[in-house]
Amino acid sequence: MARPTDFQARAGFTIIEVIVTIALLSVIVLVVLTPLTGFFGLTRRSNQQVDATQATQRALETIRGEWLNLGRYDQACITLPLPATTPPLQVEVTNLDPDGQPLGAAPWRVDCTAGTLLSPPDTSPLRRVQVTRQDSSGRVLSQLSVLVDRP
Repeated sequence: MARPTDFQARAGFTIIEVIVTIALLSVIVLVVLTPLTGFFGLTRRSNQQVDATQATQRALETIRGEWLNLGRYDQACITLPLPATTPPLQVEVTNLDPDGQPLGAAPWRVDCTAGTLLSPPDTSPLRRVQVTRQDSSGRVLSQLSVLVDRP
C-alpha cells in the first residue's frame, strides 16, 4: 500500500477556515443588504406620499368642479363624494374678500339636500379651499389649497 504524500494528506479545508469564510461572507452580505432595506422603507413612504397627494388633489378638483354651479357655490355644498381615506380628509373653507383677505371660515357640507341649505346663501366672492391628508399618527402627508371664485 502506497503512503500518501504530504500534499494528499493536507488536501481540503479545515473547520476553522470554513468558519472564517462564512463569517467574512456574512459581514459582506450585511454591508450590502443594510442600505437596500433602507431603500425599501423610503419607497414605501414615497408611495404613501404620492397616494395622499392624489387623494387630496381629487378632493380639491371635486369641490372646485361642483362649485362651478352657482347654486352649489352659494350653498357651499357638493353632491359628489370625496375620496374615502383613513383617516378622513380634512377640508377647510375660508371666505375671502376680492383682495384675498380672509373674512372667516365658511360652513360647507357634503350634502345639498333641501334640509341642509343655507339661508341666506353665502355669496362670498372668493373662497380658499384647503384639503389636508394625514396618516394615522397625525403626520401631514399632503396639504393642498386652491382659490375658487364665485361663478
